[in-house]
Amino acid sequence: MTENNKVEYREVQRPRQIRLWGLILLIVAFMWYWFIQQIIFGSPIGNNPAPDGITVVFWLIFGVTIPVLFGLLKLIIEVRTDGIYIRFFPFHFHYKKYLFRNLHDYERITYNSLKKFGGWGIRINTKGEIAYNMSGNKGIVLKLKDNTVIIGTQKPEELKKALDSVVKHNEN
Repeated sequence: MTENNKVEYREVQRPRQIRLWGLILLIVAFMWYWFIQQIIFGSPIGNNPAPDGITVVFWLIFGVTIPVLFGLLKLIIEVRTDGIYIRFFPFHFHYKKYLFRNLHDYERITYNSLKKFGGWGIRINTKGEIAYNMSGNKGIVLKLKDNTVIIGTQKPEELKKALDSVVKHNEN
């Protein structure tokens, strides 16, 4: 990263919904129990047990892969001198950049992610708007030349202040 593209603001968000973590841990515990009982001890669970191959596949997906991915999950928001950069790790290998030269307007908003986008994460609604959000209902909407992007944030005032500062500096 060059000096003329330095990071002016950075926010890293991780999943913090206690109920969601609880549900995931219950599923993981059950998957491990099922795997250990059926594969390790050879004692199938239930009246009509799944074949060992299915048990291993379900254990790999729901007992290992999904909890690891959820543990690695984070939304990184950076305001740099040339634009705003988003990375939803581990789904984005590189930052998605929205350059200020393509930005018409931006504003702080309060929105319902469930109603507007059907949930959290990387979402596109029927209007073609893109959302990057981890939790909560606060964000910044970027009105670009070709689309609208909503970025969920836990620090809306700080993000807006950083955007104001960098955009004002770029206009001069």
